[in-house]
Amino acid sequence: MAKQYRVREGDVTAVDTKTQLTTVGSDTAPGPLMVPQGMKFITAVTVACIQNMAAATGFSAFLRLEGPGLQNGPESLAAAAGGNAVATGGNFVNKAVRIPVNFPVVPGNEIQVFGEMAGTDVGGLGFVVGLEFSDAAGEGSDAHKTITVEGDIATVDARAALLTQGSVASPSLIAPAGYTKIEKIVVACSSEGLADGKQVWYVRLGGNAVQGGEQILPVSASGRIAPQAGSDSAPQCMTPLVFDNLDIAVSPSDTISVFAEGAGDDTGTGHAVVTMVFGK
Repeated sequence: MAKQYRVREGDVTAVDTKTQLTTVGSDTAPGPLMVPQGMKFITAVTVACIQNMAAATGFSAFLRLEGPGLQNGPESLAAAAGGNAVATGGNFVNKAVRIPVNFPVVPGNEIQVFGEMAGTDVGGLGFVVGLEFSDAAGEGSDAHKTITVEGDIATVDARAALLTQGSVASPSLIAPAGYTKIEKIVVACSSEGLADGKQVWYVRLGGNAVQGGEQILPVSASGRIAPQAGSDSAPQCMTPLVFDNLDIAVSPSDTISVFAEGAGDDTGTGHAVVTMVFGK
């Protein structure tokens, strides 16, 4: 299988605002990101994202792929979630995460890459996104479609419906026509860490489209204790977790409900972002 790789990066400085990633470091004007000739699929998206810790609040983040180079239209993927207990200190690194997908592409056409911050404004996010192009589909279905939703979790032991997608106030929650299963889930969930305690996080998938009834997946666990006087609490930031080969049967063109929930102690508002990757 022949492959080629492309990257775009940039800063996202406003909440609920689609921001195009147009540079590659020293290449300040690399031009349009074109689908290479001979390539038929994006077989992986690799993403790293981190906050600048400039505000004591929390966020979630996701990326968008758009443009005529995508045969089946725009796609989106969860990228990160995190929070800062203070705005006076912090030091953190996130590794890039590779997300296997099969997005059919059109050679010689452009793909635009966007990053977006949701939740509350943490000051700024750094985004880098890599696209793996291949001349054949990878593992799984020959074509994937995505739905991404995000939202805040205001209290413990209570379902929080994820109904928004950053700058898109009412994204579709209809299972795509022709797609019969949720093949993967890409998810990140974290707390602001503004209160002491420990908390676990999970997501629920339900609605008429989910044939086997509600499905529940554990996502993460977070904790915080107040530091000694003169010290600063460390930030929280979760890279996306990829649940592969889920094969949750769905009814095409029916409605899906997505909820996030925290259990344990209330450590402050949680922020979650969930991508459902549909297969045939």
